[in-house]
Parts: sequence; C-alpha cells; structure tokens
Amino acid sequence: MSDLASSYNLSIQNGDQKAFKNLFELLYDPLRAYANVFLNDPEMSEELIQEAFLMIWEKRSLLVEDFNVKAYLYKSVHNQALNFLRHQKVIFRHAEYTQDEGLRFFTNAIEPNPFLSKAVYSAIEELPARSKLIFKMSRMDGMRHKEIAEALSISEKTVEVQVRKARLFLQKKLKRYYREL
Repeated sequence: MSDLASSYNLSIQNGDQKAFKNLFELLYDPLRAYANVFLNDPEMSEELIQEAFLMIWEKRSLLVEDFNVKAYLYKSVHNQALNFLRHQKVIFRHAEYTQDEGLRFFTNAIEPNPFLSKAVYSAIEELPARSKLIFKMSRMDGMRHKEIAEALSISEKTVEVQVRKARLFLQKKLKRYYREL
C-alpha cells in the first residue's frame, strides 16, 4: 500500500474537499505531462485529467484504504488517451471517406456531360468573390461550415447563409440543366 493512497483515500472517501484538492495539485502536473506524451495536445490532456479526477470524486464512497489512487489515475489517463486517439482515427477515416464520396458524386454528376460541367463551373465563377470562396471550400474542398468559419474568421451562420445564397444562385443559373442532374 502506498503512503499516498493511505493518506488521502479515507479523507476523500469522507468527502474532504481539501484532501481532494491537495491530491489534485500533487498529481496534476505529472499527469498532464504523461497525457501529453500520447496526445501532444495540452488542452485535451487537461480534459482527460479532469475526467479522471472527477471519476475519483464521484466514486469516492467506494475508496478503500489500500486503493492505489495514483496508479488508478495514471491508468485512467492512459486509457482515456488511447480511446481518444482511436476515436480521432475513426473521425479521420470517416472524413476521408465522406470527402472522397462527395468528390466522386460531384465528378460523376458533372462529367458525363461536358456542356453541363462547363456551365456549372462558369456559374460558380459568376458568384461574388466571397460566396465563391465559401462555396468552393464547402462543396469542392469538402470542408465543414465550422472549419470554414474558423479559417475565414467569420461566424458559422455567415457560412450557412453564403452557401445557401450560392446554391440558390446556381439553381437559377442552371435550371435548364436540372433534367440532366
């Protein structure tokens, strides 16, 4: 049994917030450094540490004197970091797949008719500069509205409005081609 465990477990089990705060202050920096080895993201590292400590506090009534709280926190941060990385990998794969499918649809929808393709690209070029940029980022580059907003330092609502206006403009401009789409 570690001295750390025995000195804090009973106090925390009884709801001693000061003991919990002391434990947090004692282990926070080493845990943050440990989490950051996996994530290389200080903000996410902090979030994982807070989650681990929150779990300790919520389950404090189950603590026993010989429970190794330090080992638990390290293992918890380790597992959460690996789960986060796995989740990021899934998101990345999904984004790649979605972008590929979007480009494939865009290409397949336009390429069979070269006149239509030219008309679409010409109509896009007629959009006002800002609308054209936002529309291309959204539809051709496959970026999400949030990503576009961050990249251009504008609100997501502005992005939504610009994309909607561009789509309406293109629908009017290309209405004679709708039968082919």
